[in-house]
Amino acid sequence: MYNSADSFVRPPMTFVGDGNATPESTPPSGNEAEASLPRPGAPGSLSEGMENFGRRRGDAYLEAMVQTASPAKLRLMLIERSVEVSRHLADLWKQQPGKRGTNEYSLKLLEILSELLSGVTDNSVEVCRTVADLYVFLCQHLIEAEKTGDASMIDEIRLVLETEAETWRMVCAREGGEQQSAKQRAANILGDGGSGGLNLQG
Repeated sequence: MYNSADSFVRPPMTFVGDGNATPESTPPSGNEAEASLPRPGAPGSLSEGMENFGRRRGDAYLEAMVQTASPAKLRLMLIERSVEVSRHLADLWKQQPGKRGTNEYSLKLLEILSELLSGVTDNSVEVCRTVADLYVFLCQHLIEAEKTGDASMIDEIRLVLETEAETWRMVCAREGGEQQSAKQRAANILGDGGSGGLNLQG
């Protein structure tokens, strides 16, 4: 028995059947230990295959939606996002009266409005000119609102955008209905039964 912890001597590490067994070797120095470890992301490392760890599922879902959405659906998504951002911006200024100038919400809103404006490219069409003028006005209205921190001006922008969103929802609904009808007609034509089917047997 050992009378105290100070009297304990650590025995050498040996393995049964190892005739060349030696006392436990000295741990490698810092540089040697670092060199022996796999680099992050390399095979055998803890981070192998973890490049996307922590990425929100919503990000991947949104990316998939953007990649597969029609132009009308993409525009609707931008407008709905602008409505959401404008609501956050107005709430911020209402909670902090007198606060003015740019912030993350106003910058994001201006970015989205500019993107929506850039999507209107055919100036030869009267409707396109009208829509372009609308978004130029909204951008200017936002810049003026930043000077005073007037939340009511942002609410006005939001109301216009909500009307735009409703219009594009109807466009997308009609577009979806037309696609469904086209798929149904194709299915009827390619089907092997019914009066509309093709008889490939001769």
